[in-house]
Amino acid sequence: MVRRAARFIPRVPFETAVDTDELLRAVIEFLRVWREQAPSRVPTSWGTIYRDERFHAIHQANLGWVASLPKEGPSKILADLAEAFRGTAVRHQALLFEDAAEAYSVQEELAGQGFRPMSELAMAKVGLPACIVNPEVEIRPAVERAPADAFRLLKIATESASGYSREVVDQLWGLWHDRSCHVGMTPYVAYLNGVPAGTISVWARGPFAWIDDVATHPDFRLRGVARTMIFEACRRAASARCEWVVLTADLFDTPKEMYKTLGFEPIGEVRGFVRE
Repeated sequence: MVRRAARFIPRVPFETAVDTDELLRAVIEFLRVWREQAPSRVPTSWGTIYRDERFHAIHQANLGWVASLPKEGPSKILADLAEAFRGTAVRHQALLFEDAAEAYSVQEELAGQGFRPMSELAMAKVGLPACIVNPEVEIRPAVERAPADAFRLLKIATESASGYSREVVDQLWGLWHDRSCHVGMTPYVAYLNGVPAGTISVWARGPFAWIDDVATHPDFRLRGVARTMIFEACRRAASARCEWVVLTADLFDTPKEMYKTLGFEPIGEVRGFVRE
């Protein structure tokens, strides 16, 4: 018997095998559509100012969306922001840039004026994660009363554990509930041995599905809940005929490493700034 030598097939780098620019544009579009649900939109020469005074403490509900830097530079953006929020309860200034390179180009100038940079890593995946799931975790849609209540309580618990005040936690929940209903985002609750343990949401839009609200209750961490939720979210995205699953993760926090082990690949950055 003649043995055939195994043929070595080199792994093609992700960024050369797919159009990462297209995937990043899809992420930006998810972020933009979410903010388009704001009740007040003020067009400017550089983008749009979104206002939602119901959630005045939340940065992402009241911010300037920078499509391109104006010729006057950041001073024009900040002047427009000040005018748009004059007389309101909004006490912060927040910016989100479509182009991370443009955001980086003005980072030093804005930092000198007291702005804190915010950076997130955009990631994408095709297919299901190759991971071991916890068979004791069950994922249920939070569309009926009991699961919906569990989803709300879990989000409040995980956000409170992050150190937010009760006012901010209440407004975060109100903002999520209002926007998710408008865009068609589906929330899910993970139950570990019948006890609510985590949350995740899936927003299917054309060939892309956005994963968000990935959170495990502090009492149930390190038990495979998050990995099982992400596996199920990818499976449900595939059932909705979505080819790609996308998400964002804090550029300097640890969850992005978990996503990498599940097959998510970096496709770019999303940058912004906030001044309290």
